[in-house]
Amino acid sequence: MSYSDLPALVTRREDALTLLDAVASGVDEGEFAPFVRALTTPEDEQAVAIMRGSANEMSPPVHLGALLAAAGLVTNDEVFQALDARRARAKGAVA
Repeated sequence: MSYSDLPALVTRREDALTLLDAVASGVDEGEFAPFVRALTTPEDEQAVAIMRGSANEMSPPVHLGALLAAAGLVTNDEVFQALDARRARAKGAVA
């Protein structure tokens, strides 16, 4: 999966699942930045700033998953499955 496979706008569950597939397949983290920015509310930005200031910043895939779940487009279980698959893929590439 590549950036060109990602939806231009995330308003439906199917779009969110496509993004989770991208997370699981190991798409570069930088590709998620436009989606994170688009889904981030002012309240989210305040929380992110606090996390960043305390050295607890989330990675783009984790942040994207949290935003998609908070928007009600996917479940937390689906996010965790995608993140677990990404982690397993990375371990396989390292091993």
